[in-house]
Order: sequence, then C-alpha cells, then structure tokens
Amino acid sequence: MRQMSVFNTAIKVIPVLLLACISSGCDGPGNTDNGTVNPLDTPQPPARGFYMGLLPIPADGQSLEDSYLQASSHAEWAPVWSSGIGAAGFWDYAEKLSGGTGASVLSDFIRGNGMFPLVHFSFIDKDTQTGDLILKAPDTMPQATLSDTAWRNAYTKAVLDVVKTVKPRYVSVGNEVNRWYEQHGAGDSADGFQHFVSLYESIYDAVKLLAPDTLVFCTFAREVVDELRQADTGVLGMFDSEKMDILVLTSYPYSVRKDAGGEMLEEPHNQPSDIPDTYYAEVLQYMPGKPLGFSEIAWPATEFYGGEEGQAGFITEVSGRLTIDQGISLHLLGWPWLHDLSGGDETGLIRRDGTEKKAYGVWKELSSAQ
Repeated sequence: MRQMSVFNTAIKVIPVLLLACISSGCDGPGNTDNGTVNPLDTPQPPARGFYMGLLPIPADGQSLEDSYLQASSHAEWAPVWSSGIGAAGFWDYAEKLSGGTGASVLSDFIRGNGMFPLVHFSFIDKDTQTGDLILKAPDTMPQATLSDTAWRNAYTKAVLDVVKTVKPRYVSVGNEVNRWYEQHGAGDSADGFQHFVSLYESIYDAVKLLAPDTLVFCTFAREVVDELRQADTGVLGMFDSEKMDILVLTSYPYSVRKDAGGEMLEEPHNQPSDIPDTYYAEVLQYMPGKPLGFSEIAWPATEFYGGEEGQAGFITEVSGRLTIDQGISLHLLGWPWLHDLSGGDETGLIRRDGTEKKAYGVWKELSSAQ
C-alpha cells in the first residue's frame, strides 16, 4: 500500500448550492425520483480503449491546484483516499468529502478539470511497532475484528454514505486486500479473510441497490513490494466473480525477486522485458473475461532498472505486450504519481524540478492515441 497524504493545503470551497444539495439529499444531478443514485461521472471510452489516471503529486514550488490541472492534460481520472482529504478513517470519510478540502478536490481539481474520481476505501492499517497489518477502526471500537457486527455495519454505512455524497462511477471497497489474507489466513480466526469476502459481497449488493450504475470492486496486490515477491492471488477464487465489476490490481513488478511461495526466481524483473508475457493474464484465470484495471502501476527510472529508457519501455509493455496483446480487456491504467516524491524517489513521470522524463513523453503519446 503506497497511498500518500498530500492534501494538506487550504484550498477553495465547493459552491454553496451544491454543498446544500449534498447535505440535504435534495433533487439534482445524480439523484432520481425512486431514491437511487446516478453517478455524476459519465466518461466516454477513449480511442485507446482504457482510461489513464494519475495522482498529481506537485513539483517543487507547484501548487496542488496546478498539479491537478497539469495531470488532467494527459489523464481521465485521479484517485481519492480518506487520508488524502484529511479523514481519520472510513468513519468520517463522507463528512470530509462533503466540504472543505475534500469537496474542493472533487469538484474543482478533479471534476472541474474534466477528470473523474476513483474512490478508495481501506480496512487495513499497520501497527507502527510491529509492522503487522491490523484492522482500521475508530477509537470507539478498540477491540473490533473483521467478524464484529458493529464494525461491519460501520464500514458498510461509510461506503454507502460516500456513494451518496460523491456519486462516483468507480469505488474500491478495499485496497490490496490479499495482503490481509496472507497474514491472517481464512481459518477460524475472527479476523479470517472469509469475513471480508462476505462483507465485500454484502456491500456490493447494497451499493448496487443504491447506485446500480456504480462500478464496485476491491483491489489486489500483484506484488508484496517490501518482501520482494509476488503476492498470493489465489485468494481471488474466494470471491463471486459476478460481484467484482472490474479486476483491479496494484503492481510494482520491478520489486520481484521471489515467487509467491518465497522461492528465488531464476530471472528477477530487472528490465521490463524480464516480465513474462502472462504475468497479468495468469491472474485473470480466477475471473476469466473480466476487464482488468491498475489502480497503481509503476516502474522507476533508476539506473539499476534500466534508467529512463526502462521506465518508458515499461509503459509501452504494460499497455501492449503484457495486457492487450494477451487478449486482456484493459480498463484502467493508473500511474502512482505525476512528479517524483521527495527523498530520492524516481517513480514519478516528471522530476521534482519539473524536468520531464522519457516515460512522460510515452505517457503523453499514449494518452493522445487515436
């Protein structure tokens, strides 16, 4: 999980009339007479066949507003996280999205620039002392587990409240959820992964009842980056594929040195060409024919991984040989961030001083493809 908290700037406020409608549920865009919610976003499929997204991390000296404007020139969507708009967790997510920073990011920076939001939820937190994955919960539920009825109801309500507030086309109900399975398993534990599967499927049904045209899914990690290995994607078999509108992955394949079982690979992924043709296609065996999306996918421009040429080549490979050329219906392609992060990161498409990398040229060319 590589979500970033970058939305700490005081920014413009959503128009008062729209805020009033969001708060009161008055009739207007996205509301229907029968009580269902229509997404406010109706993106037309681009000629290339898939939607491209960016998280607009600003360059040095660049405002957050300008970074979104810059990203929108070559992207159709941007991710939204609870941490990114100042929420403490899922329990106050809708509140933060209905005013202040959250509302401005949505109305001005994303939709105001012609993009649509991909709204992310996560039930996973990390223990800062041990590094273990733990359940994200409000202070009022210190002993909550995945099987806890009160916690499950609160999580479900939070998702539905956000759908009512944002009226999104895309909502992810959990991020890199197979990471939880790898730590907690699916046995008799109150935190067993089967409890999330049942929760996810009940939330799917509830969202579809409220907003039939909203696309619902959760994301799966293709790699466990900090362990330099492929993730266990067999957990996909636990889900009803009819209740997963898109199969969405996060992927940082340069990190792979081991397979999902921890065995060293004969050929680690030092270059994009080292990635097997079927690297993503094999995940689809659990949900054949499902559209594939990447909420986050990246390759750094460090010399060890081929420098700028390697990063640029990866964009070409992941939009061709590794997906479309395998017969995959590619639906979403999301790069984690527009500019490098501070601290020596080279994952962005543009350096912090504003210098464009070769990968950004490929990205722009791909976004303009007819």
